[in-house]
Amino acid sequence: MSSMNNLNNSGEKISFSQLINEHSVSIPIIQRDYVQGRADESEVRQSFLNALYNALKNDNYINLDFIYGNIEEESLIPLDGQQRLTTLFLLHWYLAIKENRFDEFRKLLV
Repeated sequence: MSSMNNLNNSGEKISFSQLINEHSVSIPIIQRDYVQGRADESEVRQSFLNALYNALKNDNYINLDFIYGNIEEESLIPLDGQQRLTTLFLLHWYLAIKENRFDEFRKLLV
């Protein structure tokens, strides 16, 4: 796999596990609120959860749009896409626990 620096310019799609295998992710201190957590966004949240559920159930790829940022000392600092990264992290964490694969998940993070 090419380095993340090259991925920024090429637009190549990678999975969450590919990203965290190659780079750490440092979330900046200043971030906007988590949109899907807002009370008035229940329709957006339900639609998003349904899309994630169907992708997992049918073993399909789901495009969550792009994530971009800067790489400093092999750490991705997202400028856009932090909420998508958070969602993917939480989904992987939940599924790892549910499927008794948390040790495997933890190894990806270390």
